[in-house]
This record gives sequence, C-alpha cells and structure tokens, in this order.
Amino acid sequence: MPELPEVHTIITDLKPKILGQYFQKITTTHKPAVLATPKTLSKSKGAKITEISRRGKFINIFLNTETVITIHLRMSGRLIIKPKNTSALPFERTTIELSETSIRFCDSRKFGKTWINSLEDYEKNTGIYKLGIEPLTPDFTAQKLADLLSGKKGTIKKHLLDQTKIAGIGNIYADEACFYSNIKPDTEVQNLSTKQITFLHSSIIKALQQGINNRGTSIANYADAYGKTGRNQELLYAYGRGGLPCIRCNTTMIKCRVASRGTVYCPSCQQ
Repeated sequence: MPELPEVHTIITDLKPKILGQYFQKITTTHKPAVLATPKTLSKSKGAKITEISRRGKFINIFLNTETVITIHLRMSGRLIIKPKNTSALPFERTTIELSETSIRFCDSRKFGKTWINSLEDYEKNTGIYKLGIEPLTPDFTAQKLADLLSGKKGTIKKHLLDQTKIAGIGNIYADEACFYSNIKPDTEVQNLSTKQITFLHSSIIKALQQGINNRGTSIANYADAYGKTGRNQELLYAYGRGGLPCIRCNTTMIKCRVASRGTVYCPSCQQ
C-alpha cells in the first residue's frame, strides 16, 4: 500500500499539472470505487481546482465550489496523469476528466476509493476525521510520541501502524523506523525507555523523509504520477530483507509476523 512518502510524491507531481484546471466529470468501470451523490457531482462540474493536499494516506483535491475530491489508493492503486482522450491504461478503473488533462486511477485489486463530498462533510464521510497526528509536522515531537504511547499496551509496531495515532505510516516505514532506532518491532510499548522513544521519534522522521527524497518505495505496484517507479526500495535496511544479511552487521535478518503484518528485523541490531 502506498504510504505517506508515496502519496506525498504523487501530490508533488500532480500539483503543478492540475492546479487551476476545471473538473469536468468522473467515470468508472467499477461502481464501488466512486462514492458521490448527484448533488455533489452537479456542484463539482466546472469547478476550479484550488488546492491539492495530503492527510495521512488520503489525497484531497479542493474545488472552488466548496467540494472536495478525496482519493485513497489502498493496496494497489496508482494515479497517473495523462492527456485527455488517450487510450485506457492497464487496470484503469476510474477517470477524472479535467479541462486540460485527465487523472487515471489504475487499481488491479479494486480496493481504491474516490469520494466527492462537500467541504463540510468530506472528513466525516471519508474517515479522515479519525486520523492522528501528521509525523512530519512540528507538532510531532518526541514528547508527543511518548504521550501517545503512555499507558498503552501492545507492540510498538502495532501502534506505529495505528492511523488514529500517527497518520501515514505503513508496513514499510514502520519496519525501517524500528531498524533505525534499534528496537525490535514486537517490543511491548510499556517496556520502552524515554531514550528509546526519543530515538524512535527521530527514526520515524528519518525513514519517512528518506522515502520522500527518493520518490517513494516501489515494491509491487507503486508508481508516481508519471508512471515511474521510486528509488527508495534500493535503500531499505529491513523491509523485504528477511533471510538476507543485515546491511549493518551481517546477521541474518528474521522475518515474522507482528501486528498481523509481515515484519523483518535484525536479531543483533534490534533489541
């Protein structure tokens, strides 16, 4: 699933291409993929795109009619910008037609969603209102992370993946952050020291920023808005490296399941 760095990259690509354009229509070959009422569709037609932003793993496209197009790529979604009236792409499910170009939502597994809501209702109707703190904002401090974990039970990976606590971290960057901070992903949060939490805080930011700097991690489906893969998969220390030697110490990396997710860690570096 595309995580915060991948969604950030897509938005960075889309912004200069679609800001100022006008929404014309949305079509889909997979009806459950689009959630919009006739009223919001009518209100959105011909509206100008004024902003595009990210919240967690959601993409929000704001229109000047107080309506919002929200997109979640889920497991296998891609957003590709293409000229209008060109051939459909592989697994293209939904097409957003703009005044000068089109956005193609390609999704092999059909889990992705597009909503069109009023500005007043979009957070409630999409579930965005449930999201926790953004980890690349000044409000996300080591003390804030400590507060989020205070009094909680369960593994640290479980809490890193909890979108109601920290928005945007998924399996890839949770494993990487745990590796950077020398913490085993199955460590119980109540056993973490203040020093470990402080190190984990900086490691979360480091892992996410590295993903952004390298235009995302392309393991299976992810591509940027031009259909190109990212580079971060070449720089991963933990995710996807089960059975391989640790880059840092050469110990064989362990693959297991933590928080119901495939997880990789180094038994020597991570305690």
